[in-house]
Amino acid sequence: MRLSLSTPIIAALPIIERLREHHFEAVFVGGAVRDTYLDIPIKDVDIATSARPEQVLELFERCIPTGLQHGTITVIQDNITYEVTTFRQESAYEDHRKPESVLYITELDGDLLRRDFTMNAMALYSDGTLYDPYGGIYDLQSKRLRSVGDPNARFQEDALRMLRAVRFIGVYGLTPSLRTWKAVIRYRELLNYIAMERVQVELDKMVAGAAPQRALHFVAASGLLFHLKESFHEETLLSLKEMGHGDQAQTIYSRLHELTAVDSRWAALAIGLHISVEAAQQTLQVLKFSNTRSKTISTIVAIHNEMLVVSTQINERELHSSWLSLVIRYGKGICGEWIHVMRTLESQELAFTAAFLRRLENWIDLMTVSSLKQLKVTGKDLTNHLQRDAGPWVSEKLSRLLLLTALGEIENERNVLLEQASLER
Repeated sequence: MRLSLSTPIIAALPIIERLREHHFEAVFVGGAVRDTYLDIPIKDVDIATSARPEQVLELFERCIPTGLQHGTITVIQDNITYEVTTFRQESAYEDHRKPESVLYITELDGDLLRRDFTMNAMALYSDGTLYDPYGGIYDLQSKRLRSVGDPNARFQEDALRMLRAVRFIGVYGLTPSLRTWKAVIRYRELLNYIAMERVQVELDKMVAGAAPQRALHFVAASGLLFHLKESFHEETLLSLKEMGHGDQAQTIYSRLHELTAVDSRWAALAIGLHISVEAAQQTLQVLKFSNTRSKTISTIVAIHNEMLVVSTQINERELHSSWLSLVIRYGKGICGEWIHVMRTLESQELAFTAAFLRRLENWIDLMTVSSLKQLKVTGKDLTNHLQRDAGPWVSEKLSRLLLLTALGEIENERNVLLEQASLER
């Protein structure tokens, strides 16, 4: 089979050609080959070669010995980085994650045999010829995820491959072969050896994928998240256990892919699982999320929990006032994002009516001010006008004036604001 070469592949051809000029075999491997066949965008281009690392270093002017101990050199071509790795076999793995040592070989088949899944064990020659010794194309056509060789050995070598399996199932709409899935269940306890940072990267890619609900279904069904190095909050674990039964993940989150921001998807997960802000924060901390991302996600969950109470208010003005108070406290952007999250959750007990969400959105749009910086009066103006010493009352008064202005009950004019402050003295 011969494939048309994409632009990223063509850009890397000079590296292949230079290696071949010096009588080394060199081919494209990994995800770039798989995605070229599937005709989807390529992220990284990797090259495998019979040249030893020191020979690669001699051939290219700009390169970095990023993984020299494992035979990988990063070659820089037109300011783009490419990983060039020597054909190799791997020894026993250390802590179910990385090989203790590698043995350089000259045969491409042996190098492809060490890879995780058949769809990732293909090679592409510079003329577009596809080399597929382990049936990766057949498996992709059959929408099947299958390990290269013995899945029991593959997952014992590198336990992270089990999470990668679930990610690929979601991203590419695959179904695992029976042997592969049984091996995931059999060796899932080995995830205890994997650093939480690596777990977070895989889960993040699942959630950010084109079909996150499918990946979530399989990650819940596999029970992988119950065997991590660090444990989630009990509340989170209980919710995950419930999600593992039936098709709850694919039902509740059937529209999760409509959310553009990955952090909004994480917030939707937390809301859909009915977990508290505290449980969400602990889970994000265990997964080593940055403080910024954790704050964004947990804030959306907090807004939701408060709105469950606010939405019960029958009085229109109280509802309006409570909602704008939330918007002022958390910000227009993140409150608007909560509305987007609500529109994706397919659950009667979670969903606010479309009309209710439109009303909240309209109130945000009508706000002329949403922060103290926009208010045309300062704390110093208040102390001078009311002839009072500064104190906690200043902040309280400014917040009150901001809310009344946001509600449209008074104009954002200095004299009007000072007059209102006098009336509420």
